[in-house]
Parts: sequence; C-alpha cells; structure tokens
Amino acid sequence: MLVIRDNRLKEEELLIDESIFTLQNGLIGVRGNFAEGYGVNHIKETLVNGFLNFYNYIYEENSPKFPQIGQRIINVIDGQTVEFYLDGKQLNLKTAELINLKRELDLSTGLYKRESLYKTKDHLNVLITERRLVLFEIRELFVLEISIKILNGNANVRVVSKLSLPQPMKNERLDSRIHKPSEAQLLLNDIIIDNNYAMIKASTTKSRMSIVTGCFHNQNLKIETSKNGIEASEEFFLEKNDEFSLEKFVIYTPSTIHDETVKSNQEIYQKIKNKNFDYFLNLQKKHLDNFWDKTHLNIYGNEEMDRRVKYNLFQLYSSALDSDLVSIPAKGLTGEGYEGHYFWDTEIYMVPFFTINHPEIAKKLLLYRYNKLKEAKEEALNQGIDKGIKFPWRTINGYEASPYFLAGSAQYHINADIAYAYIKYYQLTKDLDFMINYGFEILLETSRFLYAAGNYNQGKFHINNVTGPDEYTTLVNDNYFTNSMTKYQFSFLVDFYQKNKVNLKTQIEKFDVLEKEILEYQLASETMNIIFDEKLGIYAQDSSFLTKAELDLNSVPKDTFPLLLHYHPLFIYRHQVLKQADVLLSMILLDSDNLEILRNNFDYYLKRTTHDSSLSKCIHAIVALRLGLVDLGTKFLEDTIAMDFENLNNNTDHGLHIANSGGIYLAILLGIFGFKIDNEQIFFFPILPKGMKGIETKINYQGIDITVSLDSKVNIKVSKPILIGIYTDKILIKDNYQCDYKSF
Repeated sequence: MLVIRDNRLKEEELLIDESIFTLQNGLIGVRGNFAEGYGVNHIKETLVNGFLNFYNYIYEENSPKFPQIGQRIINVIDGQTVEFYLDGKQLNLKTAELINLKRELDLSTGLYKRESLYKTKDHLNVLITERRLVLFEIRELFVLEISIKILNGNANVRVVSKLSLPQPMKNERLDSRIHKPSEAQLLLNDIIIDNNYAMIKASTTKSRMSIVTGCFHNQNLKIETSKNGIEASEEFFLEKNDEFSLEKFVIYTPSTIHDETVKSNQEIYQKIKNKNFDYFLNLQKKHLDNFWDKTHLNIYGNEEMDRRVKYNLFQLYSSALDSDLVSIPAKGLTGEGYEGHYFWDTEIYMVPFFTINHPEIAKKLLLYRYNKLKEAKEEALNQGIDKGIKFPWRTINGYEASPYFLAGSAQYHINADIAYAYIKYYQLTKDLDFMINYGFEILLETSRFLYAAGNYNQGKFHINNVTGPDEYTTLVNDNYFTNSMTKYQFSFLVDFYQKNKVNLKTQIEKFDVLEKEILEYQLASETMNIIFDEKLGIYAQDSSFLTKAELDLNSVPKDTFPLLLHYHPLFIYRHQVLKQADVLLSMILLDSDNLEILRNNFDYYLKRTTHDSSLSKCIHAIVALRLGLVDLGTKFLEDTIAMDFENLNNNTDHGLHIANSGGIYLAILLGIFGFKIDNEQIFFFPILPKGMKGIETKINYQGIDITVSLDSKVNIKVSKPILIGIYTDKILIKDNYQCDYKSF
C-alpha cells in the first residue's frame, strides 16, 4: 500500500506534498519537508495537538460578549533539520539542481521515504535518502534516518543536525481560513546537554504552555549551542559511492499532557536510547497491522481509488490521539489551516469512522467534549442563557474562539451535532454505562440550552437567529438543519429517559430533572417548526431562503470561488446560494426514507450549492447514490476522494482536509452500502458506483461483526445471528446471505 508522488518539483507542488506526506499520530504532526531544507525562507512545521498560543482580537465595534482572545496552534521546536555542506557549500534547492525526486508513504508501516538526486554547481551528483516515522506506540517520538552518497566524485562533507526555535514568517495570503503569526510564539527557556542527548525547554509567549524537545543521534556528534537552540555536527571525507547515514530521534513532551516535561522527556530517552530506526519501524508495523485488521475496507477493480481511500483513512486515524484531553483539528496536524481549531467536523464527519472501527477512540473524542462542560456553561451564560450549555463553534481549549459571530458562535446546531454523535455511539455500541454516566448529561444540558434559545409562536416551536452548517445563510429563523437535529435530539432524550428511569436515578437527582421538563422537550419536538414548501415539495433551508433572489452560479467567474474570499458577505447573504449541503445533510443523518422528497431537495439545492466547503461533495455523493443516480454519485465520490491529491479546493498546502477524509468514509458507508440505523434496526441499501468491480467492508455493530461485500451480488456475512434490513426487506441472517441488487 504505497502512495507515490515523483518529480513534483514546482514550489506549489512541494507545499502541497508537504501536507500529503505529513506524518502525524494525534499528538505531533511533522510536515513532509526536506530535512536539508529548500534554501529559501520556508518554515519546517511541526505541530502539537492542543499546544496553542493566544492573540488579541481587534474589533472596530467591540462587545464585551465577543471573544477577546484568539487561539491558534503554533509551530514548535524544529527537529527535522539535517544540513549537508560539500566542500563548504550548503546543499539545497537554491545551491543545486534537483534532477530527480521520489517520495512514497507506506500505509502498512507508516514509513515515509524520500530520494532526492541533486546536481551541484561543481557537477557532483549527490543522492539524499531520507526515511521518517512518527510513532503510534510512543506518541512523543519522531524518528528520521538520512543518508548522503556522491555518485560521481568525492568531497569534504559537514553534517549539521539542528534542534531550534521556529522562525516566524509573515502570512501573505488573505484567507480567513489560515492565520500565521509574524511574531515569535515561543521563548527559549533553557538548553540542557548531556553527552549525546540534548534538550530545549521553551514556553509560549502568552498562553503559558511549555514544551521540552529532546534529541539524540546514533552517532556521537559534536553538540554546541546556537542562537535558537543546538547544533550537532560532524565532518568527514566522502569518496565516490560511499554513503554516510545518520539516525536522529526527537522527543516532544508538551505540558498539555505531561506534568513534568523535563522528567518525562528524560524517561522516554532512557527507554529508547539503545534502539535503532528499524526497531521503531517494526513497532510501527505491528501497530498498523492491528489498525488495518480493524479498518477493513477494500475496493476491487480500481487500484488508485483503493489506495487513495486507504490513505485518507490512514490520515484520519493518525489525527486522533486516543485521549480525552484533545480532539481532532479540522486539518488534523498536517498544517496550520483553521489555526488547529476543533469544529463540529469532528463529531459529524470523523467520529462515525471511529465509532464503527475503533470505538475506544470514539469514546475518548466524545469525552473531550464532556471534559469541557464548564467552559460550555460559561459560553451559554455569555450568550444570555442561564440554562444548559453552549459548546463553542471553534475552539482548542474549550472556550469560544470565533470572532465573527454571524458565521461562528451563532451555529447553535453544534449542540445537536455533539448530542447526535453520543446517540449514534450508543446505538452502535450499546454502551449503556457510558450513556448514563456521560451521554445523558450531555444530551440534557445541550437540550436545556436549545430549548431556552427557542420560543413558541402560533403553536409551533421556533429557534431563531441562528446559523446552520451553511455559512452563506447567517442569523436566520428556523434553519432546517438546526430545527430537525434538535427535534431528533429532544425526541431521543425523552425516549431514553422514559426507558432508563431506574438506571438514571442518580443523574435525575443530581441534575434536578423533573417530569415537567421532559414533557417540555417532548412537546417541543412534536411542534418543532419544520418548514415544508408544498409547491416545491422541499424543506425550506430557513424561513427566508426561498424568498431571496436567485444567483446563477454558472455566470459567476470560476476564479472567484470560493465566494467568501471574493464577495462581501452581504452580497452572499441576500441570494439563494449555499456553501455546502445543509438540508441534505440533515436528511441523511436522520435517515430520511422518502426518496421523492429527498430527490426534490437534491434537485433544488444542488443548483444553488457552490461546494466551497470541503464538507459538501461527500454528502452529495451519498444522496445521489441513495437516489440511484449512479453517474452523478460516482462523480461526487471521485471528487471527494481526489480533493487533496488533486488540490481541488486550492488550499491543500494549508493542510489536509481531515473532515473530508471522514466524509469519504461516510460516502462509502452511507452511500455505497446505504447503511442506516432506524430505531436501533440496521439497514443496507447497497449500490455499486461506476469505476469499481467490487467493494468490501466490515462493520462492528453492538459486538457483532458484519462483513458486506458488493460485486455482481450483495453479500453479507455475520458473526452472530442478526435481523438486518436489506432494501425494504427484513431478514434474519444466521451466517451468510446473498441477494441481487434492487432497482430504484
């Protein structure tokens, strides 16, 4: 399972491939730079999940209720750099011609390998080979091995391995989705050198977080301090075809997960100091053998699609720390896009993959939100509601960090999104203890806020002045997504409460739950204002959307997408134009089974959707396949899978679209296999897209392994007898079952 990209030498391609070849493990992310550098003012980025700094927001018209402090993940100590000097001249893209570049990522071992063949101005052909690992078993560890060989001559060589503070770099790109600071974010506190082992202790300028970065090599290099850290060097003479190889081990211990950063760094060093690169490669392979065994998804007849899907699942898994201290940033740890913030992306697009394949990680991701109840309570009070909690729209530390409230903190649906993730985790795992001890409180407190935010008018329950997932329609009344998801949440909470009163006795007393309150949720669910336009046969995006002016997207210049970067928000807001699927997403999440209404909504909103969001096409793929629109569904699926490989959104250089990686899984699970849960009964509506001969996956449902494969038939294998809906039939499957496809 190799991902290979050769001879991509343009600056744009190098930056995109930095993201593609990022290695991450949920704690640290190391972008795919060249260890020897490019020879230009470019930053080698290493990111640590949850390791942030603050900066002040500046509003022309401020309010004490706006977030006053921004949060951003920051580039930490650079441990990647290993420079080479040949006869005193540094080797890089500026001083030599790169005549061949080979890069590959082995998905079975997590090994990244690069071969760069340079031709120097002295006509030396120099081969640099680099191998990298970011460990899953030792999350703090980054390992690289680099070698140099002169193919047609000899030279005096000096190798310099660095551990240093990152240099700030001005962000020239006017893009609200990325904010790179031009000022230093880290202060150098201390340097500790102990023979071949050196440590740098640094702290953030404002957030008071600290990090210790330790480094050692498999050879005794001469270590000296520098202005920004340490340099370890050695000089030698290299004859033709001789090779010099160096192994470098870098340990990151941030204060976010380590109480004693220096001590923790030293302890890890003592455990691994006698190990070599191949030892860690073997350790990584064993871990990933287990991952791929649990993540069983194979596409047949389309090798490239299979490879790309597996790559995205690998990166999605690699984004999660398996800890309740952090969540998954929108771009994982592959770049500074969206400042390393956690959004609703995690619960709606990423958690389903983990719930089905790695439920222990899904539980940790859900617990991260539970651990931020205090901060969510403060945000509710900040918005003038003294009941329940309001989760922040974008955050790292649990506090709201969205300075543009119209498209940020007004997205009340994040409460329902997180509740939905808890509900689906429970339905898929039947983990009642978790739901009672954690999930019930989440559902209750998010419901209390949503109920208090709403009001009755003419017998209907309304939620007004909110923004749905589509950020091109802001501060609207009765947004369909928000109302329908809240309706579902209220209904589930009432049902769960009624069925589990005995088990919930402690929680009922602790949170002062009265029957009157539960009945209020029931009535609000039953009377929720869901606007259906009888003439068009569709659900209205919100109470005003259908009254707005049309915008012919075909007349909009192609180079002005995404619209948010080229048009005033008010221009966008007054038109029937969408950034992403909104109504369609809710219909899919809530398993709408009326195909006629689904088709009406698909046809209407498709013409008005720009797909400016990376979260859009995967949902359209699901709906198209659910409707039997195989050609269109296949095209949306292909675009979703190709997003980062082909840089379709023109910002892969900012980092991978990790939520889209989760969207790929959803498109396959919900679109191709047609997986649904209805009243804790599972269904499949399989349809095989074009461009593949077959596909197979495994689903763990309440402890039962269900393998579904599609080729010329629908094949289902189960580990225990289970009643499964196949299309419209319900069949008790005892071991194996096979049937023909049904037409739509």
